[in-house]
Amino acid sequence: MADNTQIINLYTELAQNPDKDFGWDKGLDNAKAHDYKEEWTNALPTEIWQYCAAVGNPFIHANIKEGDTVLDLGCGAGVDVLVAQLHVRNKGKVIGVDITPKMIQKATEHAQLAGFSNVTLLESSFDNIALEDASVDVVISNGAINLTACKESVFTEIYRVLKPNGTISFADMIDISKEAECCSLEQNSCCNASGEKDWANCVAGTMKENELIELMQKAGFENVACTGLTHYTTSETTQGATFYATKIPSEKFRNLHWEKIFQTKDYTQVLWHQNSPKKSLDLIRSFAKNDAAIIDAGCGASLIVDNLLELGYKDITLLDTSRTSLEVVKNRINSLHVNYICGDILTFSTQKKFDLWHDRAVFHFLLSKKERQKYFEVLSNSLKDNATAIISTFRVDGEIQCAGLDIMPYNYEKMLAELPKNLELIESEEYTHITPKESEQKYIYFLIKKHPL
Repeated sequence: MADNTQIINLYTELAQNPDKDFGWDKGLDNAKAHDYKEEWTNALPTEIWQYCAAVGNPFIHANIKEGDTVLDLGCGAGVDVLVAQLHVRNKGKVIGVDITPKMIQKATEHAQLAGFSNVTLLESSFDNIALEDASVDVVISNGAINLTACKESVFTEIYRVLKPNGTISFADMIDISKEAECCSLEQNSCCNASGEKDWANCVAGTMKENELIELMQKAGFENVACTGLTHYTTSETTQGATFYATKIPSEKFRNLHWEKIFQTKDYTQVLWHQNSPKKSLDLIRSFAKNDAAIIDAGCGASLIVDNLLELGYKDITLLDTSRTSLEVVKNRINSLHVNYICGDILTFSTQKKFDLWHDRAVFHFLLSKKERQKYFEVLSNSLKDNATAIISTFRVDGEIQCAGLDIMPYNYEKMLAELPKNLELIESEEYTHITPKESEQKYIYFLIKKHPL
């Protein structure tokens, strides 16, 4: 969050004094003004509605179904948590998250008062929630995402916990000034906002409508739309608005992301490009003879295959999600010794078994535990017994993003913790890559051996 102390103090006071005038609309009249249905207000205890400081109505487009799991970010005293429970009924589950202990306490009291047992309340930040990957059908929020300084991290976390094609429907404040008084998109999405700004009144963290939409699209959401403005204001430059988006399944998101890069950029100038992939080649030659079957997973438009052909290798498979990158390589080398497969690395399946798996920079893009487990399942199924995998990632003292995406950096201990029992980490070696821009990127190579199950 932004200035946590300022925000927690304000919402602690709201939890303890709901009748106090805080300078913004709240209560049952506010809920009705946002078209909260009469059946909801009648179904819930009257006293909870005095805590309703809704910016808008996240339920209008949420399409919550009976049996769904719903996550409410910034649940406050639990008004929307209880409304969500009315949608999912007893077959579903509602999880409320808030950073203010008094609000979690109040929400817990309200859930008990309503007699709802399928409600869980968590005191937590929004960017590190103790929930399983792909475990939530719908995420809602009401005037809370705006209070986070690092919105990129929040939307990344929302993407992680949502099931494929899951939805986010939320209301929040946006900047409606002609000249934006908040940061630019680049500044606003980072995590260095000053606590001196007016976060508690939802002014400092606001973004323009188009900026917020762009941020969600970059995080992996499609069908992103501002579905309307509300009556809610906290200053002359802010107004409430509602938003809706759908999570793009991860394999589709990866395809769209890398297709765009290889269609719009010169691959020889991207930072990860190697004019001489010597380190990978040296390792491959150490573990694979010229007659070995080699797969380069997530090959992009790398020059590794060119060099392998020059060294006399004749059984090379290139796997990448981007058809454009594979066409670049195919047009460049025109060899009968190369097999091209366009597909996502996590859905790759083959009857052929390889002697060596090479991945120079794919694994570190897999942010969820389930994806990493699937990666090693695919890797293991693709390799012969006693074969070798060479995996390179950014290391822990290096990059935290690449190609506009968050990455997971590694060291020996972190990689060791990821491996299933039949994959043995033989050794690791740090490596510094000099980019086409003459900057440095810190990588680490891992040598892994597959043992029979």
